[in-house]
Amino acid sequence: MKPKIACIGSATEDIFVKTDEFHFRKDKTHKGTDLCLKLGKKFDIDEIHFDFGGGALNTSLGFKKMGFDTNVLVSLGNDSTAKKIEIILKMEKINLIKVQSDKETGFSIIFRKPKGDRTIMTYRGANNKWNEKEVEWNKLKKMNWIYLCSFGTNIKFLEKIAFFCKKHKIKLVFNPGLSQRKLKLDKMKNIVKNCYSIILNKEEITEWTKKRNEMDAMRELNELGTKIIVTTDGRKGSSAFNGKKFFKQKGFDVKREDVTGAGDAFSVGFIAGMEKKKNIKDALKIGTANACSTITKIGAHNGILSFPKSEEFVKKHQ
Repeated sequence: MKPKIACIGSATEDIFVKTDEFHFRKDKTHKGTDLCLKLGKKFDIDEIHFDFGGGALNTSLGFKKMGFDTNVLVSLGNDSTAKKIEIILKMEKINLIKVQSDKETGFSIIFRKPKGDRTIMTYRGANNKWNEKEVEWNKLKKMNWIYLCSFGTNIKFLEKIAFFCKKHKIKLVFNPGLSQRKLKLDKMKNIVKNCYSIILNKEEITEWTKKRNEMDAMRELNELGTKIIVTTDGRKGSSAFNGKKFFKQKGFDVKREDVTGAGDAFSVGFIAGMEKKKNIKDALKIGTANACSTITKIGAHNGILSFPKSEEFVKKHQ
């Protein structure tokens, strides 16, 4: 029997744009690079790509490829974008658990830069306007996993999901977005203590926990109750901590085309690895392979692999 998973979070329509008119300069705070366009000027677009994204949509497509019985719980508007998303999910045989919103469906513009980097502008719309009374909780009871990612700041709703998972013995994996991390860790303790795993990148986890390094940050979340904490660090790879031991996996050397969706792809691979291998070390390899494959293609989910293909990727690149 296939493992059942529900992805809860955001869904968007994405437009990827690339132009030679972009120029770059060091940020005055020395914390990064600014992407700039000349004010008042019209410019040509060299490449354009239309797709769909958002954490829940990306991961649901990924888990389907990995062999899961996949469900996705998202908030959608009453518009053409929502209809397109519904058609895609139906084609991919992913079960949609829909919450109707009076806001428009989420939308993103991704400005692609050389070597795969990007800058994203997002209209969150329906993704930030959830009506929890419309959630069909009965459809979630039989899940083996729930993957919870960015969608609004309703603490009571987040806690309800966490307590629901505890009651029904569902493994909850949490990838908190910026809006959730802004709520501060002390307000999120009821969610954190009921998580099977939390997945964040190095900067996110240290900022959220107010720790100087990722190892201390991982210990902090583990002490609050999360069983396995996972961090990613771009080309450098990923790490995990289970309360007893730290695990490390190097990144694989691939040509970067577009890094959008790399984190989602990693999460898909890691959870699939834990489900099928029951082993953190192997799960990090599968997650890394999936993320590295994704960044070789334009779009947040076009490079996502099946589980056998992920294993082949690991053998070829490690």
